[in-house]
Amino acid sequence: MLQVVFCAEKRWVYVCRTQAVCLALACGCLSAGGEAVEMRSDSLTLAFGQNDDKGALVSFRRGDGAELAAGAHNAKLFLLVVSKRAQPPGETLTVSSRDAAAFDAQVKKEDGGTCATLTYGGFAKGVARVICTVRTAPGDPKARWGICVQMQDDWVLERVQYPSLVLAAPLGTGVDDDAVVIGASKGGVIRKPGAMSVGSNVCIGQPGSMAAQFGCYYDDRAGFYTAAEDGRGYPKELFVTRAAEGVAFDWSRSCFATGTETQAYDVVTAAFGGAEGAPADWRDAADLYKAWAATQPWCAKRFAQRGDLPAWMKDGPALVRFGRDWLSDPERIESWLTKFWRPNFPKMPLVTAYWGWEKHADWVTPDYFPLFPSDEQFKQLVAKSRAQGCHAFPWPSGYHWTLTYTKRSDGGFEWDDRARFDKLAKPHAVCNRDGGLYIRTPGWLNGGDTACLCGGDPWTIDWWNKEICAPLAERGCELIQIDQVVGGNWPSCYALQHGHPLGRGVWMTEAFAHQLATMREAMRVTQPDAVVCFEEPNEWFNGIVGIQDYRDCESPHEWASVFNYLYHEYLPPFQSNPSGGDRVMNAHCAADGQMPHLVPSGRDLSDELLVNGGFESQTTGWKSMRGWDRVPGYQGQVWTGVASVDAQEKHGGASSLRLENARAEDVVQVSQNVAADGACFGGGRKYRLSAWLKTERLAQPNSVNFAVFAPELKSMGQGGQLAFPAAGAGWVRVSGEFTVPAGAEMLRIMCHVGGEAKVWVDDMTLEEVTADGNAKAVRLEGLSSDARFMRKWVSLYHGEAQPWLMHGRLLHPPKLACASIDYRSRQVPAVFHNAFCAPDGRKAVVLANATREPQMATLTWNGEMRTVSLAPDDVLLLK
Repeated sequence: MLQVVFCAEKRWVYVCRTQAVCLALACGCLSAGGEAVEMRSDSLTLAFGQNDDKGALVSFRRGDGAELAAGAHNAKLFLLVVSKRAQPPGETLTVSSRDAAAFDAQVKKEDGGTCATLTYGGFAKGVARVICTVRTAPGDPKARWGICVQMQDDWVLERVQYPSLVLAAPLGTGVDDDAVVIGASKGGVIRKPGAMSVGSNVCIGQPGSMAAQFGCYYDDRAGFYTAAEDGRGYPKELFVTRAAEGVAFDWSRSCFATGTETQAYDVVTAAFGGAEGAPADWRDAADLYKAWAATQPWCAKRFAQRGDLPAWMKDGPALVRFGRDWLSDPERIESWLTKFWRPNFPKMPLVTAYWGWEKHADWVTPDYFPLFPSDEQFKQLVAKSRAQGCHAFPWPSGYHWTLTYTKRSDGGFEWDDRARFDKLAKPHAVCNRDGGLYIRTPGWLNGGDTACLCGGDPWTIDWWNKEICAPLAERGCELIQIDQVVGGNWPSCYALQHGHPLGRGVWMTEAFAHQLATMREAMRVTQPDAVVCFEEPNEWFNGIVGIQDYRDCESPHEWASVFNYLYHEYLPPFQSNPSGGDRVMNAHCAADGQMPHLVPSGRDLSDELLVNGGFESQTTGWKSMRGWDRVPGYQGQVWTGVASVDAQEKHGGASSLRLENARAEDVVQVSQNVAADGACFGGGRKYRLSAWLKTERLAQPNSVNFAVFAPELKSMGQGGQLAFPAAGAGWVRVSGEFTVPAGAEMLRIMCHVGGEAKVWVDDMTLEEVTADGNAKAVRLEGLSSDARFMRKWVSLYHGEAQPWLMHGRLLHPPKLACASIDYRSRQVPAVFHNAFCAPDGRKAVVLANATREPQMATLTWNGEMRTVSLAPDDVLLLK
């Protein structure tokens, strides 16, 4: 029975004596005092401020009394962004709950629960009335928040921010055990949010970087949970902000509505604690979310149950990615497959991803055909690789249309596609709020611009299927990723002629789902087992795609594989941008049940350790120079010098590296990192780096610099310089000797030139100097520790551990005690681990060594403590 208590002198009134509402869970009670109105139940107490607070949340307590709210009086409960249609587009103003001149609240029982209705009116501009509701029901630990906005005539509602809730900072007695986790595609644990500077925030949006619609804030005692229970796909954002009063959680929803607009889903809030007496953890909040998500269409079938996918896709495949440098020599890829992959990974399916296959350059769109290096070479490569059990996987750049590429000093461009765009695609491109064309200048276009086609225009959907996907499938590709449409998102479109509502809306989700389904149909005309994918996960499309680009290791915070924890048994993710030799990332992904992603290297083919020391190139363009990277700048400074392959001036072979600076302030650097593994390179042995150098002009001394580094770029005091000779001296061989101490991670070689200059570098060699004074080129021989680790990981993923690593459900990880190591300026465990439940109910723990040294760990599992020994290349399955 619900008991409502209020004072006669504080009845519901307007303007000057505002009474706020309190709501009760199930059969709680409602009471009023001078400062706030409370609603209590066994599990939760909510209190809302009255008078000037106008319904703002001032208390959020668990049943045990733990207070989670900041008690922020005079906070807003909602904020609206509105515009007047008669005014120039884009001019907006904000209206909040605090702007209401009138406020009323009613509480009543309904359907066995309680509904609180807060009504706001008397706004000066734009908004006629706002009705906020908060509902509870027996057996449901969540409070459910809804909102309806009625606009004044000739006004447009463009954004709804509700509810706005401010939590305490710190949650308990200190910030050290406080953390925030949100459902981001690059998920991470944000530690000590209360120690962040006021105004700092994180934001995720869906479609976009929000992979799952929830967030949480917790310490060891208790946590705050919030989620949007939206099964259709309305665009929304979740903001977490360090406010002056605490840590604020704000749900925000985009729209473009007139008249009356009602939120079509519930935002929910709840409190949670740790499972079975353990400290509270983000997985406890994720479990609350998964209980709801499991009822949604994207969880209709687990991955193993899906009949729309080929059998090999369910059989634990691995993945490898070849870039443009490998594609420039297809025979080298074939050699890698026959000499490295098959002997070390027999009978295992392999997804061969290709970057740089575009006609002009990486990510230059959509004039893709003929493919690089040629259609014939690409088709032959795919055909030969399929005989090895491989499946080709290109990543065309979504709806982007490159207008210009590589801006020249005269203001022109090396490549210009504006005329073709204007003729074919401009009517179907995204339009901004003001009616102008959406234009972006991304870094990868070197000063060029791109437009974006609208994914809601039927022409675009048809164009993507017929002009991009079908031709790639005809060339043998079985998987295609819609790249650069992050989480199914593209820019907001206000074009009148596309046939979709203006601005963002659920139509975007529906259009992208249609795009994924129809592109798969278009591919299956020639590839019956075709599989589709897109960049960064979005739960709404789990049941359509068959493999998922994932980037949780790109989080700047402590990694938290939120999407994979929720959906591991529904969709296999792979790390999109693995780094060669990054054992920590590989160990995390192995223990997390992600698809193994190999990074091919010359070591796999017993090449010389120094890659492409002759600066040879079979094609034009910087990207074709295998092994070397042009460094764009340092500490905010942009290096504008020119690096190029020179086939005319060389010491030997077909070409050399030319470095040029036209001005005194120009800098250019071309670099290569040479990995030190101790076996082929390192271990305290002595080495010699040499190169042939030539100078035409040099305004100041410059050199090829080299240095040996430990992990975290810590200098080891070894290295030197190969100074460029005087102008006119011709080609001169310059060398320097050094030692690689034990524990070194890499040798970094920097062909660095500052000031006016024109110099060449060629025929660089790295040699070991033996005790007798002789020297021999350093070659990569045998499997490295990382390759042995990959072999163990791939074997488990495809074989014995497949029920858990490929198809299992992630569990809360058991307690593990092990050493810690430094990684990217933070501490991480030397051994990563996770627990899984196989489809048949069997449970197992997977452990992965994140170092190249033996490790010991103590695992507490099933009530027992076990000491586990891991070799340097170990991935272990404990059943």
